[in-house]
Amino acid sequence: MGTFKTSQGLRLTTQQIDRLIYKAKENKIARMTFEHGFIFCETCQRSGGVRIDCSHQISVKEAKETSRTELCYNVTNIKMLCRECHKKLDGLNLEFNTTK
Repeated sequence: MGTFKTSQGLRLTTQQIDRLIYKAKENKIARMTFEHGFIFCETCQRSGGVRIDCSHQISVKEAKETSRTELCYNVTNIKMLCRECHKKLDGLNLEFNTTK
C-alpha cells in the first residue's frame, strides 16, 4: 500500500487520509450547521430539497500528487455544493446508476 507525503514531510496511508477526510467533512457540516442552522450550497445558496455534497477546492488527487496531502483533510479546502454546482465545478457525472 502506498503512502502520500504532506508538505511537512509526514507520510500517510490511504486509510489514514480517508479517516481524516471523513472527520474534516463532519467538522465542516457541524460548523455550517452551528453557524447558520442548516446546510446550503456555498455557490448558489440553495438548500431545501437539493442534495448537498462536500467538495474539495483542491482535489484529493492533486493534493496527493503535489505532496500537500494535508489539504485533503483541511476543513477550509472543503466547500458545500449542491449537486448541480458540484457537477459544473468538477465536470463530473454524479448521478447514481440504478440499473444493474
